[in-house]
Amino acid sequence: MGMMSRWVRGSLILRILITVFGSETYKESFFSRMMTSVSESVSGMLRGSFLRFFSIDRMWEKSAVERSRFAGAIIKAGPFFAGAINYINRQIRGSLLFELTLGAEGLFIESPLMALSCFLLPALISSTVLKALFSSFTVKTLVLRLALMALLLAAAFVNVSLDKLLSGSIVGKIISLIIDEKETIIFNIGNVRADHAGKKKVRIMLPTVGIITGALYYMLPVSTFIKLFGLIFLFMALYLRPWWGLFMVAFMLPLTATTYSVAIIGLTFICIILNYDKIKTGIPHALLPAVFFVATAVLAAAFSMMRADSIKTLPLYAAYFMVFYSSAILFKNRIVLKTALLFQAVSALVVSVYGIYQYFFVKVPTAIAWIDVKQFPELATRVYATLENPNVLAEYLVLVIPVMLGFLWASGRLFQKIFYLAAIGAMTLCLVLTFSRGGWLGLLLALMVFAALKEPRLLILLLALALISPLLMPSVVLNRIASIGSLEDSSNAFRVTIWIAALRMIKDYWLTGIGLGLSVFSRVYRDYMIAGTPALHAHNLYLEMGIEMGIAGLLAFLWMMAAGLARALDGIRAKNRYSFILAGVAGALGGHLLHGLFDYVWFSPRIVMAFWLVFGMMSALSSMADEKALNEET
Repeated sequence: MGMMSRWVRGSLILRILITVFGSETYKESFFSRMMTSVSESVSGMLRGSFLRFFSIDRMWEKSAVERSRFAGAIIKAGPFFAGAINYINRQIRGSLLFELTLGAEGLFIESPLMALSCFLLPALISSTVLKALFSSFTVKTLVLRLALMALLLAAAFVNVSLDKLLSGSIVGKIISLIIDEKETIIFNIGNVRADHAGKKKVRIMLPTVGIITGALYYMLPVSTFIKLFGLIFLFMALYLRPWWGLFMVAFMLPLTATTYSVAIIGLTFICIILNYDKIKTGIPHALLPAVFFVATAVLAAAFSMMRADSIKTLPLYAAYFMVFYSSAILFKNRIVLKTALLFQAVSALVVSVYGIYQYFFVKVPTAIAWIDVKQFPELATRVYATLENPNVLAEYLVLVIPVMLGFLWASGRLFQKIFYLAAIGAMTLCLVLTFSRGGWLGLLLALMVFAALKEPRLLILLLALALISPLLMPSVVLNRIASIGSLEDSSNAFRVTIWIAALRMIKDYWLTGIGLGLSVFSRVYRDYMIAGTPALHAHNLYLEMGIEMGIAGLLAFLWMMAAGLARALDGIRAKNRYSFILAGVAGALGGHLLHGLFDYVWFSPRIVMAFWLVFGMMSALSSMADEKALNEET
């Protein structure tokens, strides 16, 4: 088949048509015959040109990488990089810290309470003695420390394995109901890799390390102590089990500052590279457009109007790529994927419950910048939970809810379905209470995409809900829906004014953009501002991307999304449970992209990291589907 035929067959638009209407219906249509004829003609005209190397078959990215000069240079330098990585691995695995970590892991799996006691009790004793000698205690603090020592001493005599401890606890029983116990990493901790002599040596070393740790805890500031020991022991833990980095990021994203997630994903990425011989890496789908996107970000920073500020923002783009690559590689393991989805569901549920609490019990006041008071005087509260503002919370939930919906359809156990159904209900209610119109539209599109791709019966349910919702919804929600697109709403009118100014900025800086970061936008926007309308950003993802990174960055992003979604449609057509998750992921990204038409959905780095995590998940699921298809063909 010619080059153009492969392009046509692999295009996003045609894959959508084939997925929705079926391959047989499409093949027999006049449109199919016409496109085949045109593609064969164009393919003949371009035969012999360098463009023949591009195609949209399963292996096109691998073929493009192998044929590129840059890849050739990397391949030639491969032995050097492999030698350097092997040298680093030898140094790590031969170190006392690695031996201690490996032995402590085995001891912790074998008897967690005893292991914790061997480490924490000496640490607590040493810090208490130093504080008693050189500082002072209140009576309450001293009593608490002595009580904790007594508990740790008692724990030293409890010899129960981690598997039994988790499976016997209330939390463990709930988790075992949500996820199949045999399939989850939480229970299937893994083989104890340290031998008997190694564990015996660790039992001797742990108290010594505990004493030193307690002394350092007394002498160092708490923040310095946490950063030092957290970095060391977290790296060693992720070196042994890199997938725990994704679990932590999936859970932490909406709950903690971006700095912590960036640090963890950076360590996870490094550990994946160091463990390349143990982890099946390969070339993830949409890797090339993702690399081009990051490359345009580098160019935008280099030619920025405020270079210093843009260079400070550039490490975030490196972190985004690391999130994508790590998830695209590690989520190929079904157990890792399901466990990560559980962590994400629990985190999103916590955020949603907190948002609901804000609305009904705290009644947090809505900032003037978030609402048109004249048009919506009754709207006193818009929830934001742990995120910056209601729109950011809505952006996060639009990315999570459809994925959870896909997992709900993919799950085969009743309690799983009950848990995810309850979680989706709480998240949807919280999304409603953000009163983010863009978020509502994004979720509606996500649900329609999922229904069209995998469960058409849902379209009937959505239509029925649309018909009866005016009778059930409160007036404040109905008024908010009715205002969508109305220029009487000041926020809508402001957006139109900002979009006009943004287009003028793109016209003048279309080649390399103005540079990365909102500080650069604020500086340049003042020269294009219309009628004194202030703005922190363009209130549109695509306009902001074009302004910051130029037309090349915007095209690279669109290429990346088209390539990723086109490949995902192949996996969605499969008849397996994971095709439902893939459909949910596609819906989530579609809803996110629609929301991006009305707001700058990448305002918060936490949302951007969540986007790349979901995008990497889509790449991994598509790779799993391709591998299965290739195996069936052979």
